[in-house]
Amino acid sequence: MKTKKKDVLNRFLPLWAIPPLVTILAVNCLIYWGSSALTASRYHYDFTMAFDRAVPLLPGFVWIYILAFPFWAAGYMLAARRGKDMFYRFVATDLTIHLICFLIFILVPTTNIRPEIAGDTISQKVLLLVYALDGGSAPSNLFPSIHCYVSWMCWKGVVGSSAIPKWYQKFSMVFAVLVIISTQVLKQHYIVDAVLALVLVEFFWRFYQKGQRHNWVVKIFDRKKE
Repeated sequence: MKTKKKDVLNRFLPLWAIPPLVTILAVNCLIYWGSSALTASRYHYDFTMAFDRAVPLLPGFVWIYILAFPFWAAGYMLAARRGKDMFYRFVATDLTIHLICFLIFILVPTTNIRPEIAGDTISQKVLLLVYALDGGSAPSNLFPSIHCYVSWMCWKGVVGSSAIPKWYQKFSMVFAVLVIISTQVLKQHYIVDAVLALVLVEFFWRFYQKGQRHNWVVKIFDRKKE
């Protein structure tokens, strides 16, 4: 019975993928909250541009913004279905970008001025809650946008895989784009935050697809030879 349960779990999420995924989650939490604590008393830059001021506030997108969290969980687990080699390249990309985010958060703390929410619709109330949970009137760690980069990683992790249904690959791209749009129209991030996030993903995705540059991740999580 235990063997059958293990086989079912292994088909859904390979057991060897669990340590890297837990590590990514832990690193994300440490970097996000740790950098906020380390820069709390420092000056924070505001990179608002004319483009950002022209983007309308659309509270209805708060549902897309919130649904990004289960989307991330599904995307990162599905990336493991591509096999160890591709998954470890995926992990190397993610952890490298997380480290770069931490360095930027420390060296260039950022913030923005959130708009006043005057209405009382459900979406507006939920958006106010999101604001309250994410820094209140003094948000930080905006540049680059983790929301944007992780969402784009979810698409990169499944696109072109024979193990992932084509419909989900297309859905993943569309939903990732919607999440990126939500960060803009909810005033959670500005355009430079999103652009840098996508540039980092595209650059390091290509970087780790070549040769054995991801071997440092393999050595950490997969010491056994195939």
